[in-house]
Amino acid sequence: MTELPRKTRTRGHVLADLSINHVERQVLRCGFSADRVQHDYGYDLTMATYTDSGEFESGAVYIQVKATDRLPQLAGGRAIPWPVSRRDLKLWLAETYPVILVVYDGQRDRAFWIYIQAHFADRTPELFTGGETVSVRIPMSQRLNPRAIRAIARAKNALQERLRGGGSAHV
Repeated sequence: MTELPRKTRTRGHVLADLSINHVERQVLRCGFSADRVQHDYGYDLTMATYTDSGEFESGAVYIQVKATDRLPQLAGGRAIPWPVSRRDLKLWLAETYPVILVVYDGQRDRAFWIYIQAHFADRTPELFTGGETVSVRIPMSQRLNPRAIRAIARAKNALQERLRGGGSAHV
């Protein structure tokens, strides 16, 4: 009898785990928390933030993480073009709180991010015509690190303040 091959752990599985771990580490280094979304319908993590004294702050940040070993680059290496499903984009743009798209470079163990609603603030109507995907250009200057996580948290807090009555909510 021929033995069937066992299931294997592919590089894709490893990359997915490394990418989530990378984002979680950046969040944890800021004293915040990240919860993995069990049923992925457009988000991988939800980030909660806390004051310097450890008090929970209202609102959340939603994070979608993508991973690759072959990071595409445009504009002389200054931007990463990444295809985003129009279905995901429709969900993300309807979200009140920040949605952050993270692209993880498995070869160099680094990640880049973009605040979806801020990026598309002036382009919403054109997004829902055409093919199934939209190319998002993520600046390579936007490395995901604790400094970026704190900037994202400030944007979330500014949005929360605006929802309560005043201020601006862009990174």
